[in-house]
Amino acid sequence: MERERVRLRRGITNQLFVLIAILLVLPAALTVYMLEVIHRTELALVESHKAKLTKAMELLAEDLPGTFEEMLARHGMDGAPRRDKVAFLNRQLKPLIERVGREFPGIELGYYSRDLDVILDGNTENYGENFSTRRKQALDQTMREQKTVLETIGLGQGGMLETYRPLVRDGAVFGAVVARENLSKVYRRVDQVQRDAYAVIFASIALGLGGFFFLIGTLFRGINQIKKGLQTLEYDLTYHLPPAIGELGEISEAVNHLANRLVTVQGYKELILANIEEAIVAVDLKGRLAIVNPAAARMFGLPPDSPGKPYGSVFPPGSALAGLLEGALRDREPVRDRELTWPENGQGGRLHLLASTGLLFNPRGELVGAVLSCRDITERKRMEDQMHRQERLAALGKLVAGVAHEIRNPLTAISGYIQFWQKHNSPSPESMDVIAREVARLNGLVEKLLFFSRPPEARFTCQDVNDLVERVLAFFRATQCDGLNVEVRLAPDLPRVSVDPEQMEQALANVVYNACQAMPRGGALRVSTFLEPDRGCVAVAVADEGPGIPPEHLPHLFDPFFTTKPRGAGLGLAIAYEIVRAHGGTIEVESRVGAGSVFRILIPVAEGREDCGPDTGG
Repeated sequence: MERERVRLRRGITNQLFVLIAILLVLPAALTVYMLEVIHRTELALVESHKAKLTKAMELLAEDLPGTFEEMLARHGMDGAPRRDKVAFLNRQLKPLIERVGREFPGIELGYYSRDLDVILDGNTENYGENFSTRRKQALDQTMREQKTVLETIGLGQGGMLETYRPLVRDGAVFGAVVARENLSKVYRRVDQVQRDAYAVIFASIALGLGGFFFLIGTLFRGINQIKKGLQTLEYDLTYHLPPAIGELGEISEAVNHLANRLVTVQGYKELILANIEEAIVAVDLKGRLAIVNPAAARMFGLPPDSPGKPYGSVFPPGSALAGLLEGALRDREPVRDRELTWPENGQGGRLHLLASTGLLFNPRGELVGAVLSCRDITERKRMEDQMHRQERLAALGKLVAGVAHEIRNPLTAISGYIQFWQKHNSPSPESMDVIAREVARLNGLVEKLLFFSRPPEARFTCQDVNDLVERVLAFFRATQCDGLNVEVRLAPDLPRVSVDPEQMEQALANVVYNACQAMPRGGALRVSTFLEPDRGCVAVAVADEGPGIPPEHLPHLFDPFFTTKPRGAGLGLAIAYEIVRAHGGTIEVESRVGAGSVFRILIPVAEGREDCGPDTGG
């Protein structure tokens, strides 16, 4: 059976090669041969007519009795008007031209006079210029180069063969002999040869076409069979194309093999999609659903017949999923890890999803659609909420412990002095001072706690950061900077920021105060401002030359009641951090033990905010 298929394949291949040879090689060879015959025939005829024209011009040149000026002088016409000269010469030369014309019928003959610039053809009615610019150029060429010039004008039946020969007397050129002949006879003979050649070519093509259409009919029947099979395979990949002869049989086998592989790959794809926990939805460029995996159908409550429908009819208009797909198809920009919520199917709650979109390209790099993937993070969000509640409870416990510790010492002092009063029935001035100081300490602590837990409402205005820094430093220079060298470098023309000036000054003051406290033995306090264009922020840097912060303390700098100072409450940096964060900014810290610390306060630029115009002045 395999040997028979090989024989059939070879048979159809050989037939195609023979057919190609008949249709292309033989007609092409015959065409080349016949065109060569036509060309040679045309050249031979043209050469024979060239020789005839040359002979006629030689006779005219020999019969001419002197120059045109000599002929005019002999008859006393050398002083006559040009018109009379031309008429006289035409009459004198007409017998010569007619005698040679009878010997060479079909040829137009004449003389050209350089001085009179006219062709003398024996026509006594012609008195002026009687030639074209083209013929004038040919005449000038033959007289200038003193050689015969031949031109073929036009093609086919209306073509002309023109020759020009110079007239020379005593080494001087005084004119030319002109002759031309219509090539209609030549091309009539050429046309006859062409008709014979085309008849041979047509016969060979007709012979080949007969076999061609016979074989093509067989091929078309096989191709139609494959075409119908492919239409069936579009809906049923399990269908097998029937066997065919020759290369068509190989095509059928290859299509069947490809269909088997597609069935296998489709099975793998469906198995993989069915076992993926993420919801996968793919759409084509027209917005029709191409792939909906079981997780997507279950998560979004999609019906089984969703594939093929527009996503706008499956997802509610204006929903987050429809918006993501529309953005991917319209803007060609994928989205990564976008958090959104979706009604929980049949449960009445809401699912927390992490959605991403991507673009689909075929192997040629052409965009064919978009894909949406959604991961259910509802359980993770619940666990995060539980962890946040536990962290808040732990922070509350830490805050309560810190408050209890900070309140216990003043209360102990107050309680001791009250017991002393009860024992001696009178307070001492020293005990009154201590009680007043401890009560003030408790009041300050309560105010800080109230500010930290519930800061006053911010009143945003357009501010220059440099002005805020100058006001804070003016206070510290007068009260807190004894023994410190304050260095200030403020960048000019910084963009303005939208802040509550009182709160932001308090945050700056807390950071500067912390830096001053880090240098009890003196040092340099460096304060600078600059722009962070990549982050859209104005920065205030406060650097000290203190002992630095150990790495293990850095994560807790902004925790309430965290302090390394013997009398610190640990709320200054925590309050500063909360104020800056409420303004959309942040505080960054860099520190090395023994080399000092740098606190950077980053405040967003107020560009585009209603409470602060575009002015960027200082």
